[in-house]
Amino acid sequence: MPLRSLGLASDVMVLGDRSQLEERSGYCVLRSPEEPDFWFGNMIFEDSDRVDPEHQIAIFRSEFPDAKHVTIAWDIPDMKETDRLDVFKQQGFKIDKSDVLVLSYSLVRHDAPEGISIRQLETDEDWDKATELQGITGVEVGHDAEGYLSYIKTRMETCRRLTDEGRGIWLGAFDGDELAGDLGIYANSETARFQAVETRALYRRKGICAALVTVGVEWAQARYPQTQTIIVADQDSAAGRIYRRCGFALKEQIFAVYKGPE
Repeated sequence: MPLRSLGLASDVMVLGDRSQLEERSGYCVLRSPEEPDFWFGNMIFEDSDRVDPEHQIAIFRSEFPDAKHVTIAWDIPDMKETDRLDVFKQQGFKIDKSDVLVLSYSLVRHDAPEGISIRQLETDEDWDKATELQGITGVEVGHDAEGYLSYIKTRMETCRRLTDEGRGIWLGAFDGDELAGDLGIYANSETARFQAVETRALYRRKGICAALVTVGVEWAQARYPQTQTIIVADQDSAAGRIYRRCGFALKEQIFAVYKGPE
């Protein structure tokens, strides 16, 4: 079933056959049975701009009766009057406002800084380092350490299986043996989508993120010359400004609300 939002559709593309998208009257359900704690892999997509917390939370609960979280997104590119979502805050929800950026022009290349090498993750040790870094950066932005580290371990195991299946690559920026930054990118003939772009605090503002994005775009374009390359960033974030310097431009904005275990 087609989704109107390019950002949400590319999320589903990345998940592939490890997810299930089910159509209902007025909404869709996305399930990731192998990852029940993946909040944005187990959620509902509203197909109108209606904001009705009581009704929408009840729908989520009916679809995911055992879930410890609630995640609701709106499949409405550039949904208007988003201040209406503030009513979810009264029930402890956080609001996710994301820019969906598309490489609309030629890639503006950025080389890795001196001393940094970028390569695909290959060994168990490489993947362990990436999992550790993803966990560190997640806790830095406020996720609960114990719950998030358990989640990210499972999430990265899935990402590794997807790369082993040939659907994408996971890149690391290495300073000797230390992993300074990493990201994933998954692609088909229509869409290439970046995932989990992270940089270790010590290495930020050195051009590593832009260099990783450059290598990821070049990999996707070499494999699928006509693919549309997509990256999603928090609205008006520093990361979004980096992506724009690489040649990405705003395509749409998408909105979601989520709440973790209490």
